[in-house]
Formats: sequence, structure tokens, C-alpha cells
Amino acid sequence: MSDCMSYSVSNGNELHPVQNLRDLGVTVSSDLSWSLHIANAVSKARSKAFWILSVFKTRERSVMITLYKSLVRSLLEYCCPLWNPSKITDIQLVESVQRTFTNRIAGLQGTDYWDRLKALKMMSLQRRRERFLSSCLQNPDVE
Repeated sequence: MSDCMSYSVSNGNELHPVQNLRDLGVTVSSDLSWSLHIANAVSKARSKAFWILSVFKTRERSVMITLYKSLVRSLLEYCCPLWNPSKITDIQLVESVQRTFTNRIAGLQGTDYWDRLKALKMMSLQRRRERFLSSCLQNPDVE
């Protein structure tokens, strides 16, 4: 970043450019890329998923899906309309968490990801984001 640009706020404090900024739990880079935020969200979600798999011995579908939806998926979907990934690598990175977790559920190990989702009556994370965004665009809040 160049030092030629400086901004002052009303009390005289100077603001300096930064590479990344985190606000309300969402990280955006100076080039308006969401890749760092996505990497951080995936890291937190993976960590939570592995914690679940190490703490809970059961791999029963209902238990695992409840834990996944409440503790893992929520991390991957926080503010997703804002940072919705467009790069294939980012989409695959986010999806990899669900792909790995669903492969650990009893009776579904080794089956195709799309077959696992169908058996669990779940959608891919990308599809969930697309549906949410389209519903937001069709029914904007009236103020």
C-alpha cells in the first residue's frame, strides 16, 4: 500500500491503509477479495468438525447432522450473502468441509458426495447460498 494516501477523521486521528480488515467477523482484503475470510471460516469449521468427531463416539445420522448443522455449517454460512464465493477453488474449499464430515456418518462412508447429500436430504452449501440469495432478491425487505 502506498503511504501517499492518508485520511483524517473529525478528531484529527489519521487512518492508514491496511491489507486486510476484519469487521463484524468478516475479513475483507484491500483488493476486495474474500479468499482470506473463506480460508479462515473453513479452518474454524474444520476444527469444529474434528472436535465433534473426536468428542462424540456415535456416528448416528440424526446426532451427527444435528451437530453439523448447529456447530459447523453455521460457521460456514455466517454472512455468506456478503462473501459468496465466485472462484471455483473457494467454492470447493467451503464444500470440502461438508464433504468430509458427511463421509464420517454411519452407513455413508465411501459413498459419492451427491448420494450422501440425497440420503441425508441436504443440499450442497453452494446450492444453499444460491437459494438464499435468490430469495433475498425476489423478496427484498420493504422499509
